[in-house]
Amino acid sequence: MPATPERSFFVRHRLAILAASLVVFLPPLAIAFQPTGDTGFCGSWCPRMFWTWRPGMSASQLLMGLARSWAGVALVALVLLITVFRSRAWCSHVCPVGGAMELLGRLAPRRWKLDFAAIPAAPVRHGYLAVYLAAPALGIGSLCCNYCSFAAVPRLFGAAFTAADLAYFFRTAGLVNLGLVLALGVFARGGRAYCNLLCPVGALDALVNRATARLGRKVRLAPERCTGCGACAAVCPTWAIQLGAGRGLGGAPTVARIDALACMPCRACEGVCQEGAIRYGPAST
Repeated sequence: MPATPERSFFVRHRLAILAASLVVFLPPLAIAFQPTGDTGFCGSWCPRMFWTWRPGMSASQLLMGLARSWAGVALVALVLLITVFRSRAWCSHVCPVGGAMELLGRLAPRRWKLDFAAIPAAPVRHGYLAVYLAAPALGIGSLCCNYCSFAAVPRLFGAAFTAADLAYFFRTAGLVNLGLVLALGVFARGGRAYCNLLCPVGALDALVNRATARLGRKVRLAPERCTGCGACAAVCPTWAIQLGAGRGLGGAPTVARIDALACMPCRACEGVCQEGAIRYGPAST
């Protein structure tokens, strides 16, 4: 039996890193925003609005939007750069929005969990991304602010401290957002259904992950070592691993397949693979 791969610091302490990210980005401390005078991802830290276009928007207005969201522009650029070289490590290890839903989900009883694995995530995610981009361009509304997890999750944490954050959840958009965070996050198996289906930043990040599959360190599978046991698929929080026809270890007719559009390098699959068929690293030469 192959030796169990050495678990790096970032694998052993992933949940602790996510918890630290909540302190940095979410109320009551929100340390990251203090130097800019912001209180959350709205304002100069918005990572969603600056890359949408509306009818009649001039080049100068577009540039002004980029300037207003300068911290969000820098954040998204950094996230995509990390993805090129380290896969979707922001999503798996740092993102306070997805991390909060995953961590809170670990407190929910298993019997309450909802399994969304039957949903084809990539078509839904990128269909949502298409609507997200097309709706304002066609003048039929915007999904940038009304249904935004980057606004809802910080306000959920801030509701105990400020009346404004609490009042948000008494409005229609706030109630819808709360329902989505609970159903697709806290009570979803793995805690990452919201990330996998309705996050436009994650959808953009996933496209970069797929486009740079041969670059940097990614989660990779060696089909010839796979027995098709399904242990990896059972622990994947983003149901990025499917079992399909192929030729695996000992001629196994079923092997795992990893979808780069959904995979984030939490590396839970690597830890349960008894044959060492999954690894996180550069492409084989």
